[in-house]
Amino acid sequence: MSATNCKVGHVSYTSLLAAQFRRCYRMTRVLLLALICLFELAVTFSARGDAPAPGGDSLTAAPRHLVVYLDVASSTWRSRGRVSFGIVPTLKMKLVSAGFEVTQDPERPRDLILRVDYREERGRPIAINLAGTEIHCTMVLDQPSKGPVWTIRIHESPSYAELVSAPYVEVVEKFQANPYFYFIGDLVRGWSDSSFDRTEALIQALARQVEQKRHSRVTTELDTLVSPAETFPDLDLHFADTAQENTVEELGRLKDMRALDVLQQLLSDPDRRTRLRAVLAIGEFDAPSVEPAVMRVAQADVDAEVRDAASAVLAKRVAR
Repeated sequence: MSATNCKVGHVSYTSLLAAQFRRCYRMTRVLLLALICLFELAVTFSARGDAPAPGGDSLTAAPRHLVVYLDVASSTWRSRGRVSFGIVPTLKMKLVSAGFEVTQDPERPRDLILRVDYREERGRPIAINLAGTEIHCTMVLDQPSKGPVWTIRIHESPSYAELVSAPYVEVVEKFQANPYFYFIGDLVRGWSDSSFDRTEALIQALARQVEQKRHSRVTTELDTLVSPAETFPDLDLHFADTAQENTVEELGRLKDMRALDVLQQLLSDPDRRTRLRAVLAIGEFDAPSVEPAVMRVAQADVDAEVRDAASAVLAKRVAR
């Protein structure tokens, strides 16, 4: 056999081995994912009591998740009278991600009730045959034995200053990035675990998000799903940055001293928009630690707009 034929045969044999390796790798990933899914289902059924614990020992059963009864009323002015935004599945996803079981069965025992009144009302005209949609949402957390715990009211509008090509999409996205809606699962969890009021729960939710971002890693093609349930929180990632900025702005408006620590941490956030919001929010507080923190930003931040905002905050405080 000639050297050329040997080389061709060697290349073909190597290509065959590479193809077989790729097929084996794909099959291994599929099998591993299937095993993980089966294991997750078994754990879920066991925790819910749908399957007996191994050996029939009730002491080994997983702790029961608190059950939240979700009571949602929704309406819209738009044609066909049907709300396009998936308010119910979105709320379910947020509550499940926070560790709750969610039911809409009025006969099932529950630990908490989340009553939601979601309304889409006709807004100002934008163009011929095109009007804005105003979203009004009231959320009431209710404990059956105590009654209402807290009430949250949200109002979002589209941008009327400029022509909006998709005003409904815009206002729904603003609603989903609203701090009180974005973090609703955390707010309910904060009260159920620690009796936090809604502001303290919002502060803790922001602190957790900051910590998670700080320790997050870049995913690769070799990453596999740890759990099917963990795919649901990823739906919130699209709104995470905007929700964080909105939360910082809201905490500045509230001027709650409990928020000062996490806001000062955000002065060194990698995102310039977050640092800018944090500077403006901290400027609303009257505390000894504010001026030194803002002074460092005015002198050392890499972004000119952030430095200018810090300088303006300092000048405003001097003028008081």
